[in-house]
Amino acid sequence: MSFPPKLKEKYVARFDELVVEGRAILKGVEVIPPHSRGDVHIMHTTYRLDFKRLTQWKTNCLSLFEQVVPKGKTLLDRVSAFSNARVEKPSVEFCLGTLEAFKADFERGFFDNLLTQIEAEIAADYMGQADGLLAEGQQGKFDHVPAGVLAGAVLERALRTLCERHEPQIPRVNARGEPKRLNLLIDDLKKAGAFNETKAKQLRGWAAIRNHAAHGEFDQFTRSDVEQLLHGVNNFIADHL
Repeated sequence: MSFPPKLKEKYVARFDELVVEGRAILKGVEVIPPHSRGDVHIMHTTYRLDFKRLTQWKTNCLSLFEQVVPKGKTLLDRVSAFSNARVEKPSVEFCLGTLEAFKADFERGFFDNLLTQIEAEIAADYMGQADGLLAEGQQGKFDHVPAGVLAGAVLERALRTLCERHEPQIPRVNARGEPKRLNLLIDDLKKAGAFNETKAKQLRGWAAIRNHAAHGEFDQFTRSDVEQLLHGVNNFIADHL
């Protein structure tokens, strides 16, 4: 799953701005070699630079990293080292090198799995809302219908995400250019090996509940069915997204 072109262009432009700023900061560092001032002897190299400008730049970089850098331990360790880098020329060089490396990997698509993480977080949020709708309703009042519709929408979005992420991508529209229905998405994903027939059968059952809820066929499913739908979709998202 890759970043939409406009969104990727936005992030690349921000990387470019920060690289330019980082190079300007590095160029402005004044290196002061060991020296003596009367009875005072400075035995090591020191550096003079615009601390406020450096702090602002690092903060901007960290804000960008928070949005685009995957949360793997190795990369987070590198971000932590960036954050804690000392105010001296070698540290500024380290920070600039880290920024340029992240930019290169982002441009080449190595961070694209971030979108799947975002999809999973959004799906989990909507499922939390569905749980809330079910808990707040009154039994016997079709209170379970909105929760079923919302959970079904989350399931459909998850299946479309899996189609886009699959290699090669599975088309999400039919020959007429219309969005594929849930059952066809399920069949295509099963044929591609995303899951087995047992899981596909389960998904078709959930799709049926969603369709009944969306079309006002409230006598075709129960509150218990929706509870099972919510539980199943939550597990599916955890397993596949």
